[in-house]
Amino acid sequence: MAYKHATARYRQWYAKLLCLYPKPYREHFEEGMQQTFNDLCRERHESGSNLLGFVLWTFADTLTGIIKENIEKENKIMLSTLKNHGAVIIYIITAIAIIVTALLLKNTEYENAWFYIFAVGSVLASLVEVYSKTKDKGKG
Repeated sequence: MAYKHATARYRQWYAKLLCLYPKPYREHFEEGMQQTFNDLCRERHESGSNLLGFVLWTFADTLTGIIKENIEKENKIMLSTLKNHGAVIIYIITAIAIIVTALLLKNTEYENAWFYIFAVGSVLASLVEVYSKTKDKGKG
């Protein structure tokens, strides 16, 4: 009876842990992962192996997978944003840097430093634009 209480609790915790996966991943794999976890818990119990050690290891391994999947999801979003708007983002950052530089260095020997920031920002934005366009052509 203690086994059933423990595994029911472990299954509940595992189901809650799986909710931390990104939704598309969870929708695709959650049911199978829960079934595998339940089967392995039963096998561990029947063989007399340490159930708690298995559960802790599985939770740690699953948490590692969750972190990995969430990072990959965020990277895809970030890369898509940079691909579509990278040059605009660089232009905005450059404009802010030019304004701040011009205000901070006004009436100093470096008051024309904003020009160098403008030049570097323009070159970077152009490189990003060219890179994203050539990357698109390579896929087509």
